[in-house]
Amino acid sequence: MRKSYFSSPTAAEIKRTKELFSVSEKYIDRLLNISDTQALIISDSLIPEEYVPSRKFFKHGRDVKIKRFKTLEQVIVTQGYPSESRKTAFDNLSDNLFSGYTFKPIVGTDKTTKKIPLVECFEGAKLYCYANQDTGNLFGAEINVKPYDDSSKVVYEGAEIILKVPSREKQHSRYEFKFSSVPVADHQNKFGIGYSIKTDHVCGSKRFNIRYNNILSRDKSKVDNFCAHEIAGYFSIIDSYKEFSLVPYELNQFAIPNPFSIEFYNKLDNNCLIQNETDKRPRKLNRAEKEILLWELVKDVGHDALFKTKGKLRDFSWNR
Repeated sequence: MRKSYFSSPTAAEIKRTKELFSVSEKYIDRLLNISDTQALIISDSLIPEEYVPSRKFFKHGRDVKIKRFKTLEQVIVTQGYPSESRKTAFDNLSDNLFSGYTFKPIVGTDKTTKKIPLVECFEGAKLYCYANQDTGNLFGAEINVKPYDDSSKVVYEGAEIILKVPSREKQHSRYEFKFSSVPVADHQNKFGIGYSIKTDHVCGSKRFNIRYNNILSRDKSKVDNFCAHEIAGYFSIIDSYKEFSLVPYELNQFAIPNPFSIEFYNKLDNNCLIQNETDKRPRKLNRAEKEILLWELVKDVGHDALFKTKGKLRDFSWNR
């Protein structure tokens, strides 16, 4: 069972307490303009038939490809900061049927594609905010960061950092895991290091995310999928270094939502149901349907409207 911070109303509660409107088009406009006392019922299928059930969409759905740099020299010359590469990719979408965005390492022998669904960015941001509530952390919810960065090799290989991140489930112990290849030194190698980040974290959503490509595909089946626990952890790494190094922030690969996009994400949980031809009654959106709607919003309003802000993430409000 989820902690109250992460709970949302059930479909029955939404139907009982909200003024309902059925829609079959222009979902984004309608969602942006409904009030807290209203809710939409989407009477359509958002996930293409070839990607049903929804977990198949995250494994095999198309990805937004962040610029691929072939060499370290190329990324150094172009000053390829991830936020700028994300903006370029996000601002040039042709549709919304994406299961996340991906980037690839530039240096080293491991060239495994890294994948980040937008849903996980929002859930990671929410988990980070939960851990930074102004409650004195009476319940041990804080995120602990223990860096190992005092070696001269850190300039070339990045830091290794141990994290303890709270669970969103009641009576579940915190997750302890290690981030590797974390860029912390302000040296040109930071670009190569930042595109190689990885962790040894394992949770349910990662352990059972098993994927095999079509036998004719030239791409490797294995993809490193980042989850909310890792994203919340990395945001805490940024915090822990902010007094003496902005490099973890500059090379951050995870989209940081702003208040406008958080409000929209909250509406997906609190003010939106769906009922397609296979549903007997209106139900809550699943993760794949949220992902598709988030990419539709990105296509409509662009990167900066959703992921650029002058405020601090820890101060943003999540409706509960």
